[in-house]
Order: sequence, then C-alpha cells, then structure tokens
Amino acid sequence: MLSKLIRRNQSSSVVFIQQCMRSSVLNPSRTNDEIRFDSITTAYGYKSKYELYRGWAVFKLCSYTSLVNRLTQLLNISRTILGRSVFESIMRSTLYGHFVAGTDKSELKPIVERLSQHGVKLILDYSMESDVATDHLVTTAQSNHSIYDENLLKSLKNVQTASELSGSSAITAIKFTAFISPDVLQKLNQAVEQHPSDQQSLFELASKSSLISKHELIEIEHFIQRINRIVQEVKQHQGRVFIDAEQSYFQTAIHKLVLELQELYNRDRIIVYNTYQCYRKITLKTIQNDLARAKTKGFSIGFKLVRGAYMDQERKRAVELNTNDPIHPNFAATTQCYHQAFKEILKDAKNHPNQFHVFVASHNEDTVKFALRTMDEMNVKRNDGLVAFATLFGMCDYLTFPLAAVGYDAYKLAPYGPIDRLLPYLTRRAQENRAIFAKAEKDRQLHYKALRERN
Repeated sequence: MLSKLIRRNQSSSVVFIQQCMRSSVLNPSRTNDEIRFDSITTAYGYKSKYELYRGWAVFKLCSYTSLVNRLTQLLNISRTILGRSVFESIMRSTLYGHFVAGTDKSELKPIVERLSQHGVKLILDYSMESDVATDHLVTTAQSNHSIYDENLLKSLKNVQTASELSGSSAITAIKFTAFISPDVLQKLNQAVEQHPSDQQSLFELASKSSLISKHELIEIEHFIQRINRIVQEVKQHQGRVFIDAEQSYFQTAIHKLVLELQELYNRDRIIVYNTYQCYRKITLKTIQNDLARAKTKGFSIGFKLVRGAYMDQERKRAVELNTNDPIHPNFAATTQCYHQAFKEILKDAKNHPNQFHVFVASHNEDTVKFALRTMDEMNVKRNDGLVAFATLFGMCDYLTFPLAAVGYDAYKLAPYGPIDRLLPYLTRRAQENRAIFAKAEKDRQLHYKALRERN
C-alpha cells in the first residue's frame, strides 16, 4: 500500500514538473536560440527503453541502401517462409512498430494521449494509394471501381477517428490515387497540361478533352464526388485535411482540383491544405500564382511544404521519355526553393491574417532553423497561428519534441492500419526516403545515447 502511494506521488510530481517546465517556455517573446535539437531528454523522454532500442536498430538497418532496395522481396520471402503470425510479430518489433502508429483507434488512443502530454499532435493517415504500374494486382484494383468507394468509407472513418481522438486539432491526410484509376488520373493530367491557363473547372475541361472517353469521364465525376464527400466530412467535424502531392504525371490535375476545393471550402477558415514539392522547378512560381489567386478571389490556402519523395522515379522517367527533368539539379537548389517559398508564404500570411497558413514538413534541421530565423526576422511569434512543423512518425523526434516543448505547433504524420495493408507503404516510404535514412546518423546516435543514459 505504501509503495503504491509513493509511486502515485512520484507520478504526480513528474507530471507537475513537466507542466511547470512547459509553462515556463511558452513565453512567445523568447528567442529561438534557446531551442536545443540535441536534447535526448526532450526528444526521447516519452519512449520506453524497448522503443529506443527498436528505433536504433531500425535506423541502423535502414542505413544499408542495398537492404532498402531489396526490402519488398525480403518482406515477401519472409512472410512466405515464416507464416503470418511470426512475420507480423517481427514486423511489430521492427519497421511497422517504429514507423506506424497502430492498427486501429484502440492502438492510436494511448499514442495520441502520450504525445499530447508533450505538446505534439498527430496527423492521421490511413494509407491508401496506387500508381501506374504493370503488375497484376494493381491492374485488378484499377478495374474494380468498388475499391475506390471502399476507400472512401475508410477515409470517412479516418476523419471521424481523428475527430474523436484529437478534437479541434484533428488533421487527416489523403492521396487522390486512392480514389481513381491511376491511368485515368494520368490522362486527366495530360488534358490539364494541354490547357494550363484554362479557367474551366477540372470536370468541364475533362468533358471537352479528346483524351477522355465517356466511361472515363464518369469515373472522373465519381472521383470528384468522393473527394468532395471527404472534405465535407472534415468540415462537419471541424477538422483539416492534407492533400498529398504525388508524381508529376498526376500532380497538375491534383493541384487544379485542390485549388477548386480550397476556393469552395476555405472561406471561413482553412480546411484544405495543398502540398508543394520544392524539388520541382515550377513550385516557386506555382506558389506565387496561388497566393495571387487566393487574394484576388478571397479564399484561404493551407500550404504544406515538402522537398519531394519521387526524385529517382521522376529523373528516370524524364530520361526514358527524353523530356526535360522536372526536378532541381541538386539538393542546394531544392533547399533554396524551399526557403524562398517559405519566406513568400510567411510574408503574405503576416500581411493577410487568417488567410494563409504554412506547415514546414521537413526532416532537415537546417531548414527548420531557417524557418525559425525567418519567423524572428519577420516578428512572427510562435503562437501567431501562421506556422506549424511536421515530421513523419518515427523520424526526427529531436526536431519535433523540442519545438513543441517551447510552444510551437508541432505534429507527427502517423500512418496506421493493418500490417498487410501497410507493407506497401513501408517499403515505398523506405525506398523513397532512403537518402534520408542514409543520413539519419543523428537519429541513430541520439537513440544510442538515450539508451546508454537509461542503463
């Protein structure tokens, strides 16, 4: 009885101390020089010793490019040899357990509660997507339109789950390729690119395009209806939704539809966010055009700035088709685009309160520091509601948690769902982000250092 009382008092003391520490740093006048991105206590204090070891091991494994490149084959072989039960147990102890927030709401809830104690919020992503491909499974899915209606129902459930867990801070994420055949979306993209300055709606443009058949036009109509239904659900639950960017052979059509959604729904507040890939050469001009359009037509834009995840695929495609490479030539040029885009958005956000908001969705410490310096230079306070920061679940806690600890709006984008459904996500993310993993030395070192301090 006495030991229980002591433990209870110790727990209460820890919570009290955490609250005192948090309240002491929420002064928006404090400078960003006080933020430490090497504090293992702040970054990993919420993790158990087992979670720290798993994180260190996963980052170590993902640093081997040859392993990441063969990940799909290795996972398929392992599942066949080991059987479902053993395979899923191993996945929970490695990739899935580290990078995925859980299978359902019951597993998400304790994570949401644990992170919220440190000021970090979750963006929920019930991962569903597809690509133009030749394998039989994807082709079968494309011909079965019922799967897109099934994905719609899952997305609506995701919105409801986010609302129940996070309330007014609820954000969900979707990819358009979960709701339409990639082949049809690619044709739609080609139709839009043929008329880049056309003021017609996406559906009107599609209906007049010789590239689109009557059957495909019906599918496009259903696709637009599905997306509108999701946004309406988000609006009803007072939430927000990220529309993820995808490959360039989809992105022009995606961007056009997102702008239409923003013009329709982002009137009283920001509901729909567009994603801007700063590795693309056209991104800065696109942002400038979108800012001008929003100010002229009186709607709001939520921006999510990313570097981009399909670089190898885009470069390879440009070579195969003998077309111009849409990607900046190097990392420095991409970084320059990202930083300039952030400055331009923040300038307009400061001059037009409540009309623009930007998420710095970056795992690059220098870019995060640049954003903080720019906020200081423009006299934008951390509680002004203009800027937020986001990283993927399981990555760069040393950025997210110190930001949250001093009062910045900080999020983790968290995929969740059954293991079988998340395997394509995990392999795709690992391969798309292998450059990040290869350079994740700081994440590995801090995990190791935190482990040693626990001993």
